[in-house]
Amino acid sequence: FKNKDNEYPLFEPMNLILRAAHACEDNNNDFSILDYLFDEYGLSLKDPKYNFYHSDMKYIKEANDKYILMEEVEDTIIYQNALIYDYILSADNPNSQIIKYLVNRGAKFEVYNEDTNWTPMHFWVMQNNYKLLELAIKGGANVDMQTRLIQESEYNETLLFEAVKEAETYRVTQLLIELGANVNFATPRTPLDDAKGSRNKKLLKDAGAMTSNEIRKKFNLPAYDSSHCKIDGKDDMDLLGKYLDECSKLLNDAIKKAKESE
Repeated sequence: FKNKDNEYPLFEPMNLILRAAHACEDNNNDFSILDYLFDEYGLSLKDPKYNFYHSDMKYIKEANDKYILMEEVEDTIIYQNALIYDYILSADNPNSQIIKYLVNRGAKFEVYNEDTNWTPMHFWVMQNNYKLLELAIKGGANVDMQTRLIQESEYNETLLFEAVKEAETYRVTQLLIELGANVNFATPRTPLDDAKGSRNKKLLKDAGAMTSNEIRKKFNLPAYDSSHCKIDGKDDMDLLGKYLDECSKLLNDAIKKAKESE
């Protein structure tokens, strides 16, 4: 139905799911109401757009099994309205069991802002909000969640890269490492290449982190040389992007192979 400003649905799945999640929280994680909504009543998050209220769905630019991309709009934090973030930010005592339940049912943490290419979790890193990050990761969020700086690449910066760029966010760095973040993920730069502050660097080194040059030296890999990516003295972005991906794969494969042989 409509009023003079907006159109509202008679049925709002996300609202029902959120209310049931809060009820579950109030009743010592009794999942029976949520089970009923999904298994008997027929609600589903298989279509990723149902991670949002009906009024916000029109701002979804892309939605698939891997991520949701929200358009750049006047409401710059609209991507925080996604189901899993709405629950975490609105619940009195959000807990990882309920978060994990919603994730298993299809709720997504990979909700990106088109302007920044970040999720709310990336902003939590910069805000030093390690408590919310711990809750999310223990609830099923990927500890190595990437930005979407280069959409076609598999080697974008992870949360750990953002954490180590500021000396003040060492508590987040410590948390991410404790929860299993890959300290040697290469883009082809590694977190140690970008780390600021003595505590961040020590945390990384204690966890076995290396710079990209140290990885090359240890595994006898070719040095970085992007000179062939220039045309008329300027970087050709397609050639450079392809070369960066090749370098990243080389470094990451070497680290992976070494771990598998331990």
